[in-house]
Amino acid sequence: MRRWDQITGYPSSGRRPGVALMLHVGRCGSTVLANLLDQNPEIYWDAKLHRKAHNLYGDDIKSLDYAMWTKRQFLISGDKYYGFEFKILQDQYPTILGTTTNQFLEQCKQIGITHYILLKRRNTLRHIVSNYASINRKEWHISNADNVELKRFTIDINKISTGSSPGRSLIEYLQEVENAHDEVKEILNDQKILEIEYESDIDENGPEFAYEKVCEYLGIEQADVEVENIRANPFPMSATVQNYDEIIEKLKGTKFEWMLE
Repeated sequence: MRRWDQITGYPSSGRRPGVALMLHVGRCGSTVLANLLDQNPEIYWDAKLHRKAHNLYGDDIKSLDYAMWTKRQFLISGDKYYGFEFKILQDQYPTILGTTTNQFLEQCKQIGITHYILLKRRNTLRHIVSNYASINRKEWHISNADNVELKRFTIDINKISTGSSPGRSLIEYLQEVENAHDEVKEILNDQKILEIEYESDIDENGPEFAYEKVCEYLGIEQADVEVENIRANPFPMSATVQNYDEIIEKLKGTKFEWMLE
């Protein structure tokens, strides 16, 4: 089906205005923003592209020329913007492809990426809690029609993982996410990049605000869109995490203490 879509999109692909790549670590509003972008008729949003590639090829994807495979997907959008996402921690999409974020982004510069979006959640602790809340609930995304129930759980602060790794300590994970965001900005310092913050651009002002910023950045008209998701974990961290006192003690006196409630 992908091959057929590439074939049908090829004749008009020369008029494609660009390719947008959203970079993030997950649990930061990426799905709600991607859903809004997908509703815009001027964008073909292919979402978590390399998850799809893994579903197609399994572990054989590591022997694939992922840069050229990624570039071929651009044809699907025809004369629209093509957009997709990449999770930047080493045990996330880099492990799927058998590469590093640095190597992947250097390849992106060669295959025609024109616009980069760095989506960050300032409070990484809430990102962690949201991830474990979704695992515990066995649901990653919540629609407006669903009722979100409070379910308490425990987090092993010595084995934090949101990818394929067996885990690292809470402090190590928080620092890793900070370093990953800094690395992306350093690698892309000569590229067009839009930074979006979950707290100010999605949570406080509503996801439509972030959507408008992306449309302006891409130079396309805003279309009428509908928000399809609500916060996956709207409860206070102290009410959700059973061993929250342990987290408080671990972060007390560190540069990450501000992330506590």
